[in-house]
Amino acid sequence: MRTEEHRKAFEEYKKNIFETAITRGIEHSQRTIGFSASRGIIELLSIYLHSINKLDAGAQLNHRWFKTENVVDRLPDFPKKTEIIAKMVLLENLSESLSYGSQKSNDEIVKVIELFQNLEKIISEMMK
Repeated sequence: MRTEEHRKAFEEYKKNIFETAITRGIEHSQRTIGFSASRGIIELLSIYLHSINKLDAGAQLNHRWFKTENVVDRLPDFPKKTEIIAKMVLLENLSESLSYGSQKSNDEIVKVIELFQNLEKIISEMMK
């Protein structure tokens, strides 16, 4: 996938998170938030890895890889890899719980949103 397509997908997922949270309330949007947070960060990491030529143009990351720390072996080296991977594994598992589990507390939903924002900040700063 081209970088522009990853960017468009990231922006769409991000919009899903924040527009849904505002219009419907987070307590009514946990599945949308969980699904979009997990996949959105994958898109942003893909943009970064493409930008530093660590990911081939045709290669794609799969959000399911991020269920365990073993994903570290599937990815090329890049700055802050350990920190980012640890947070992405946590995000993927929390997001899956929101997407497929029973109703969660607002605190759990907010934790996913905050983790998404934290990862977005770290990865975006690395792209500067």
